[in-house]
Amino acid sequence: MFLELRFGVLSARYLPGQIIPKDELGELYECRPAAVAEVLNALAFEGYLTRQSRSEFIVRTWGAEEVEDLFEMRANLEGHAASRAATRASAAEISLLGALVAEAREAAPDSPDDLERVIHENLRFHIEVMRMSRIPQVAEMARMALPNALHRRIAWSQRAEDAEQSQRMHQKIATAIAERSASMARLLMREDIYSAREAVLAAIAGMGSHEGEVASVVRLAPTLEIGGRLYGEGTREAGADGRLVPFGVPARNMGQS
Repeated sequence: MFLELRFGVLSARYLPGQIIPKDELGELYECRPAAVAEVLNALAFEGYLTRQSRSEFIVRTWGAEEVEDLFEMRANLEGHAASRAATRASAAEISLLGALVAEAREAAPDSPDDLERVIHENLRFHIEVMRMSRIPQVAEMARMALPNALHRRIAWSQRAEDAEQSQRMHQKIATAIAERSASMARLLMREDIYSAREAVLAAIAGMGSHEGEVASVVRLAPTLEIGGRLYGEGTREAGADGRLVPFGVPARNMGQS
């Protein structure tokens, strides 16, 4: 249920402002109301839905100013983390970062599994750089600046050549950190993050608002072609802080999980 609903939001099957009917979900997936609530809470925590009231969830609407602010926050945060990583990381950590970059492979446009791998590899690279910074608060701040929904929207907004450019930029960042060049690591990380901003803004601008409409929930096909690339439902991934929030965590405890 989680993966299919997420897939539906990303593919614009469910549009910003639409109400996701809980009763229909329970019937469609033949499960208890408590299970539906767990999934909807997780999707809200990851930024795909917004909780309107105790029992109503809608597809989250992303505003252009909000997205621009998040990009700015993330660029400042991760740029600073990269500069600190260049001065604080151990030789073993730098070696690991280089290995992660070397493992990155180009995704075939007709392989949704390849695209999913790239999404996870990209996130792991940024998580490792933040860990190497030795800044205790950076992980929690990163999760606020980069909700999972925005991370996947960035990946879905990229063209194949954009993904290749991102991989080359990661190599440059890893090299700057290995050379202990804090200023260059900061500059390159900021450039890497900002490179996706315009494509994401264009994607959300094209969706419009459908506030108050009730979505008709359906079971979705496992793959979808958009712009010549084949996307799949994928799997759950950790957030930008490196932690995976489990199902069943009460909404009030989400921020502490």
